[in-house]
Amino acid sequence: MSELFEKLGINWKLLIAQAVNFLAILAILRFTVYKPLLRMLAERRTRIAKGLDDAKRAGERLERVESERKDVLARAEQESIVMLAKTETRAKEREAELIEAARAKEGEILKTAEKVAAAKKAESEEKVYREAATLVKRAIEKTISRAPKAADEALIAEALESLKKAS
Repeated sequence: MSELFEKLGINWKLLIAQAVNFLAILAILRFTVYKPLLRMLAERRTRIAKGLDDAKRAGERLERVESERKDVLARAEQESIVMLAKTETRAKEREAELIEAARAKEGEILKTAEKVAAAKKAESEEKVYREAATLVKRAIEKTISRAPKAADEALIAEALESLKKAS
């Protein structure tokens, strides 16, 4: 075998020295590079797992928040429907109150108008009676050819009474 190594140009001493150098470098690299590299990879793996776990929890939390948001929106919508119904009911009640108040006011106005009309009618009738009295006086004066003072006041009053009864 040593002949084979010699024919191939391999030096035993040099081969052993290179093997020792290789093992020394391997040991040095194992403690200085490989172990810290493995530790760094393990830490990175842990951080990635933690990040995935955090992302999963965040997704679940997001789903809960979304579910709560939908519940809140549904409750708000229901409350708004109830509020609108109450407002509509109150508006109808208020409308009925206003209509009733308007009818009452209308009745008052009509009563006032009737009173005013009755007063104007009475005033007009009184004016007509006065004018009629004057006319009757003149007619009586002309018929009896006497002075107005001499005309019988009782006759005038009787004529006015019969005139009032006729109307």
